[in-house]
Amino acid sequence: MKMTSSQTAALTFAAVEGLPYAFWRAPDAPGFSVLVSTSQPEMASVFDGNDVPGFVAAPFSSEDGNQAWRLTADVLITPQGTQYLDGARLVDNPVTEMQARIAAGLPRQSLQAPAAQGAAPQATDRTAYEDRVRRAVAQINAGYCEKIVLSRIVPQPLPDDYDLIDLAERLDQAHPHAFICVLNAKPTGTWLIATPEILMAVNGEEIRTMALAGTQWPPQGTQLSDVEWTDKIVLEQALVADFIRAAFAAEGVVSLAETAPATVQAANLCHLRSDFRAPTVPSEALAGLLRRLHPTSAVCGTPRPEARDFILAEEGDTRGLYAGYFGPAGLEGRTDLYVNLRSARLAGHDIFLHVGGGIVGASDPALEWEETVAKTRTIACVL
Repeated sequence: MKMTSSQTAALTFAAVEGLPYAFWRAPDAPGFSVLVSTSQPEMASVFDGNDVPGFVAAPFSSEDGNQAWRLTADVLITPQGTQYLDGARLVDNPVTEMQARIAAGLPRQSLQAPAAQGAAPQATDRTAYEDRVRRAVAQINAGYCEKIVLSRIVPQPLPDDYDLIDLAERLDQAHPHAFICVLNAKPTGTWLIATPEILMAVNGEEIRTMALAGTQWPPQGTQLSDVEWTDKIVLEQALVADFIRAAFAAEGVVSLAETAPATVQAANLCHLRSDFRAPTVPSEALAGLLRRLHPTSAVCGTPRPEARDFILAEEGDTRGLYAGYFGPAGLEGRTDLYVNLRSARLAGHDIFLHVGGGIVGASDPALEWEETVAKTRTIACVL
């Protein structure tokens, strides 16, 4: 899927002027959407009853799961046309001079990430990661947690002539069922993402989420019905589903419907997934539900406070937006938040792949390492 000339022109202008932007393609959607903001994002509530159109991104480590960096949709360009923010609504004509300049754009140049601010993330080698897994297994078997999700960083250089638009278009071709996104803002850095997991999707009628856990990389051509799951994976996925049920129940969300766990494919990987739906609720309850869901046990662990403490002690504050959430908010009466998985942070001509996996008492450190290697291929396939 190629972006339109008006979209690439607006992104070129945003990059030259140092403006924040996001562009994305929803799963199986016919085209990309581009959002450019005229000011840097601020931390704000996702669900507060106002629903100002924009794009939000929350870090993994957050005191309030309903707080995220919000890029306002000052200019929104979709395959259907261009719209402009006027107060809290989108209109068909520019309201400010800057909006008009963004829409007019500039001749296309390679879109690249700004240089790094501060120290670059450090790689996690195999020995260090497997030792970390062993410590997590020991904590789990001692009764400290049921599950801990660990992650690591894989740095790679980028060619001098790389282009974020080209990378996103190639990800679109490689992963049609994923949510493809590029996000750039000073507080967040630059991210390239191809995620399979919905955290929370809300429209005027219903709330959707999913319990996604477990990973396999079967040989090409394997039928999904032939994929078998170990007891370890079944348990890992069941813990995520239990976490979701408890979150909905605690917020008083009734009539929660769910599907049985089933094998789904995401890029070169297979996962075990069950889907959840419930009638929508007022914004106050949506905010409470988001606080309970983020970070999910799929990216943090169970119980969440103990797992998060272990992660921060082992990894430090290296995740940034990885294992957080992001997505369009308040656009066309809906908000679609995705878990930031299969993602990479870019700075200048370096890319830092973030990958991880859920650890339970039966986890094998060597297999956990191999799982993270397989997960790097989702983004690395287009580098």
